[in-house]
Amino acid sequence: MSYNGSEKEFLVTLSLGRERILEKELGLGLENIQFEKHYPGLKIDMYAHECSLGTEVFVENLLLKSNNPHQEKVLKIIEMIEGGIIVYIASAFHDKHVKELQDAVKKSGKSITLYFAELNPNIFIPLQKLNRMHKLKVFENLKLLNIENPIRFLEKESIIQPIVATRLEQQENISDLESRRKKDNEFLLKTLRSRIQYFMPFHREKAHLQKLRIISFGAGRSDCNYYVSLSDRRNIAFVELRFSDRNSKIYNSIKEKESIVQERFNGTIQFKDNCISVKCKPSEYIEDTVEKLVDIFEKMIIAFSNYTYYFYQNNQEMWQYHQQGI
Repeated sequence: MSYNGSEKEFLVTLSLGRERILEKELGLGLENIQFEKHYPGLKIDMYAHECSLGTEVFVENLLLKSNNPHQEKVLKIIEMIEGGIIVYIASAFHDKHVKELQDAVKKSGKSITLYFAELNPNIFIPLQKLNRMHKLKVFENLKLLNIENPIRFLEKESIIQPIVATRLEQQENISDLESRRKKDNEFLLKTLRSRIQYFMPFHREKAHLQKLRIISFGAGRSDCNYYVSLSDRRNIAFVELRFSDRNSKIYNSIKEKESIVQERFNGTIQFKDNCISVKCKPSEYIEDTVEKLVDIFEKMIIAFSNYTYYFYQNNQEMWQYHQQGI
């Protein structure tokens, strides 16, 4: 299973953010970096705040030449914000797209800085190497994308102007319960990202955390997902791996090894209705509950990823690169 175009773009964006490339190349100081941030009506490839100005930074990344869908997205950002920094990265730009965006910024009368930057084509060679790796090995090799001069700032095309420190994000009007749930979910996500960095779905932002009792993550293929809850309506904390009926063959293949699985999880695993789960009672302190769930989650990812990523097709040769699986 190789990465599709959007997944490859995510890898490059993740590398640009983690390696502080934009700060080095554009002289920006970024904090609170988030990937695939949910914004009103949009999903931003990379979102951050500029440290000294406190203003918002929006990054749109494209591995192709500029195209109409991405053009409309950048135009929407220009229309939506009152001020800020927009960074548009692509392998190359159509002149008409550059001019249209330049005109949109100028006509808006807003305090918007628009950077254009071209990807170094040499980045595609290591990107293809990542594409051929086992999915659990990609994160540790992201450094392959840290090539010399990964992007080239297009100074002539860019519009740089004084920035007024403004943010569109408004203080959410939520209840104390929702505020606490959001805080707890954010702590869970932060811990998952820190402890299990190599599982790429954790690095994507989640929307409406204040409303979510259960958070979902893709497990490697369509209709195959992980679910985690600090406390559901039954006051039960759990991690589950669920399969649709069309993926029941994967579930049944794992269930055939139930004795091995139970040994790994000290007999706590439950198999039922195409679902593999471990449940526990929430602890008095959120830190203790998160610790339990993260431990369970990591065991599941290690045990089952060969199945969720490489069960079908002729991909089982990839299993040799992750021999800790069941």
